[in-house]
Amino acid sequence: MKNFSLFCSLFFYMVAFFVSSSFVLAQNTQLPKAYITKELYLRLDGNNTPQDAKIFEADILELHLATIEQANRFFGFFNDPSVTFETNIITQKVIVTLIPDAEKQNWNLNEWGMYLKNKVSAQRQQFEGYIDFTKK
Repeated sequence: MKNFSLFCSLFFYMVAFFVSSSFVLAQNTQLPKAYITKELYLRLDGNNTPQDAKIFEADILELHLATIEQANRFFGFFNDPSVTFETNIITQKVIVTLIPDAEKQNWNLNEWGMYLKNKVSAQRQQFEGYIDFTKK
């Protein structure tokens, strides 16, 4: 009888652990959205997103990146100490992480959006014109 009680208690705690773990994991997968425009600008969704959000998820299916090497080459144009990109080729998603330094500490999503847009413009200016970063 004592073993049965111990078994029931252990079973209850295991079920509670798995249910709570699943709930936490489900909550963590709901990242704010980012979008890559046809001009290859990264736009952060500011409508339903807290202004202090720093991690976003974007769909990269339309970029037609077939390998992780292609994705790393593409996003390598935009990586810097203030923003990183972690690509998942299988899910065709990229996680965008904003890393504010002292200057950018209080930036809102509009300021981050302009920063990201200016990064693309600067890269294109460096290459003297429009460049399709998916084919570079």
